[in-house]
Amino acid sequence: MKKLYSLFALVALLFAACSENASSISGSTSVPNMGNNLTPESPVLCSTIGVTDSLEAIEKGCIWSPDMWNRTSGYRVRTGYDNGTNTSGIWTWHTEPGTYENARFEWPGMATAEYDSMALADVIDKCDGSLCGKIVYEPNENEIDSEDASVAPSAYVEFYFAGKDSLGNIEEADVSAMKGICVEFSGNLSYLGLLPSDSIADLNDYFINGINLSTLRDPDISWPKTKEVCFAWYRFERYGSDNYRVPIEDVIAHLKGVRFGLDYGTEFNIVSIGRYHLPNFSTNLHPVDETCVPIGADSYTCDCEFSQYLDMVLKDNELIHFMIRAQETDLVSYSVLTNECIDRTCDSLSKQSHDAEPVGSLICENPFPVMIKCADGNSSESQEYIAKENDAKFDVTLEKGIAAVDSLFNYCMSLSD
Repeated sequence: MKKLYSLFALVALLFAACSENASSISGSTSVPNMGNNLTPESPVLCSTIGVTDSLEAIEKGCIWSPDMWNRTSGYRVRTGYDNGTNTSGIWTWHTEPGTYENARFEWPGMATAEYDSMALADVIDKCDGSLCGKIVYEPNENEIDSEDASVAPSAYVEFYFAGKDSLGNIEEADVSAMKGICVEFSGNLSYLGLLPSDSIADLNDYFINGINLSTLRDPDISWPKTKEVCFAWYRFERYGSDNYRVPIEDVIAHLKGVRFGLDYGTEFNIVSIGRYHLPNFSTNLHPVDETCVPIGADSYTCDCEFSQYLDMVLKDNELIHFMIRAQETDLVSYSVLTNECIDRTCDSLSKQSHDAEPVGSLICENPFPVMIKCADGNSSESQEYIAKENDAKFDVTLEKGIAAVDSLFNYCMSLSD
């Protein structure tokens, strides 16, 4: 059976953005962006890939690395986009009161609300170089008067790519060259959100483009176990809501920073931040299409997540097959019951496709390419991916799924009899 391959389904989830001036954070820092008491000063990072070991790198005095922050790199994220004020990459923390409860940070060390790289230095030292803590909810003695539904308290940490100007305003940066972002974390992180310029935030009705991190939690793994996941920028646009009026390309071209939303009750631990990067398959690309001259990998997966990846492809193809059958049928001539059945089934298949989609690309020791970019602009599946599909009897499973979808479609059609 000819397989139907599609783009990843775009998933909907909204996060309301809080005011960027939620707490009294101000000032700057004299602490170097690269230094702390953990390691000697590191080279300045280039913001664009490809300049390492080149004349441009020598002129810039920088190196390119996917790493922006980890356990040994200090108290600040090395963004590579500092505006010259030496205020980029500083971790800040914020809370917003709820209708009946307030959120409070429990830090393992001393923490202040100043906008300074040393504000969370003792915390990062106590966390062995990462940023860890706990969110606690407490009763709100001064309940918020609101005619709307009750509001839950919120807590989050964030950093800014360019930093602040001389007036204390957060400046924006064009971070398109990063291609995306990688994070390593554990515990109850709720979401990872983008913080665009004020004008774009206004156009988006102050809804944040964000990734739901809560779906990555593994209830069978205790807290210290971490996961490293990479998200291409386009994944932050996958919600498809009317609230997102600005293309993601414009959002990341005018980005202030990123925000980690935190859940209450258990510990959180942010271990590392990095630029989006695919594994290097340059010498190990085997396209199925014999006419394909490989130039790179479009996507990849790991043995540890392959079954989940296959499930996503199956659910996606089932949805596409059902939609094609519906589009090829003149539903206007069928009864209301048939049309309602088609709509309900399509919604159900869409939800299954959404639930099966991996949120990001896991970092693993032995990744293999799925789709390979060809020199002529086309793409080809990799031989490794097809071999694993065959081992998993993908075609048999797909045929069964398509047959089940056909049965659902025929049932909807029978309601007009």
